[in-house]
Amino acid sequence: MERTDTFMKNSNSYIPLFPISTFEKLKSALVKRFTSEYSEVAAWLIYQAVNEACALVSLTPQPLLLLPVLAEEKVQNAAAWTAHQNALRGPAAYALAA
Repeated sequence: MERTDTFMKNSNSYIPLFPISTFEKLKSALVKRFTSEYSEVAAWLIYQAVNEACALVSLTPQPLLLLPVLAEEKVQNAAAWTAHQNALRGPAAYALAA
């Protein structure tokens, strides 16, 4: 039997927090959106940033509300890191690849 809810232990009972499918749909939509908005950032790096945000917001009372904001902040940091790495490599690194 497949479990469709994430549960949080509260005393001796379990309380469903939100359907997993809703969380996964939001996560997938964010990855798609950020991949198109931040085309200079590798797709795997965007996916990792969104996953990190998911892990952090899952510890909060309102994860679905906080996920988009935290994910975007993490992707912006990844974009800054990518730009910094490209600046360090410089145009000579691309000339050698050709």
